[in-house]
Amino acid sequence: MTNAGREPTAVDRSVHVGGTVGAPVITGDRNRVWVGSHLLRHQWLLWLIVLMVMLAIGGIAVLIVAARDADGRRIDPVRTGAYTVTIRGSVVGGSPFEQQGELRIRHATDSLPYEWCLRVGDPWGTPVPGAILFGTNGTCFGAGVDAPVVTLAESAGEVVLVPVNPPPALRDSMNAFTATSGITSMAYIPDGGEIRFRPAASKIEGSISLQGLNAFGESGSSTFTATLAATLVSDDPEALLSSPVQPAPVPDASGSGRGGEQVAGTRYTVKTITSFRRLQGSPEFVKTARARFSGAVLIVDARDGGRFVYDPPDSRTDIFPVTGTVAAAAPVYVLSGRRSSGEGVTAADAVVGGMLDLSGNEPVVRLTLTTTALATTTSYEVEAVLRAQ
Repeated sequence: MTNAGREPTAVDRSVHVGGTVGAPVITGDRNRVWVGSHLLRHQWLLWLIVLMVMLAIGGIAVLIVAARDADGRRIDPVRTGAYTVTIRGSVVGGSPFEQQGELRIRHATDSLPYEWCLRVGDPWGTPVPGAILFGTNGTCFGAGVDAPVVTLAESAGEVVLVPVNPPPALRDSMNAFTATSGITSMAYIPDGGEIRFRPAASKIEGSISLQGLNAFGESGSSTFTATLAATLVSDDPEALLSSPVQPAPVPDASGSGRGGEQVAGTRYTVKTITSFRRLQGSPEFVKTARARFSGAVLIVDARDGGRFVYDPPDSRTDIFPVTGTVAAAAPVYVLSGRRSSGEGVTAADAVVGGMLDLSGNEPVVRLTLTTTALATTTSYEVEAVLRAQ
């Protein structure tokens, strides 16, 4: 009788394979069985790793492509360092200006993402139109409080700085701007408005629209509007920069006759007055001034170096319409114009300065209108939604 060996029992259900097998292998335990190739299983694992790597690379590419705003402009981070800066604009009661200075962006010591310190001239020691100190921290320009003196908001690559209100005490912050020149000049402390800018590689472009209170407790307020263009000079925020040039006033757009200068641009009329505030002059003139503004025509060649015309109805023909220059930080355009007539007791003067904002669904204008005649000055700060003709 041939011995066939031990019969497997009901309990012993495992399968043992010894040696090298070049074919599909059956492995398992008492309850499960896997059929496949060791090589095929390793290939699936390799392909899974490759797929995960490709998905990761694709995700990074999507993030890079997505780092653009709604208009397709690339969103760049704010770079610390030392910048040269040029501002062009106007102030109430002062001439249009162009002035150079410096911008230093440092690592922050407070809760803000960085410290932003703009210095153009010296509004405290050498008051001239266009002089401004504006920092996000009270220590930007020397002794002060090591804390934010502005609020900072970022959206789609654009940064907005808004001064706190009420403003800090003089011992806590040196922020100020100058509205006029000469013996009547004075510094104003920002308590409203904003500085809006966008970084682009080694450059920063933006606009300044600030309101301020008299720094020495006297009644009165003023506004400061300008475009801002800065270029990175050094990654070191404390690097030495060449001395800025003195301010260069923008030529007056004086002329004679009601027709004034012919300007090619978009014609606007006032759709809705959203704000009309008297800054200087008798209250009895407010109603008439508001009516003239509501009927005014504004023609703007919206480009850097363009021209504009402000033409209110029922106004003096020797100082209106006022024509002036346009400085661009698109979609915001700074307007600065002036027209004068006569000499001595017959002298008259009209100054128009402000900003045309085309960033929204409807154009918005913010202007300061100042008129001087017979030694009497009236000034109004106005804001309106416009209608393009």
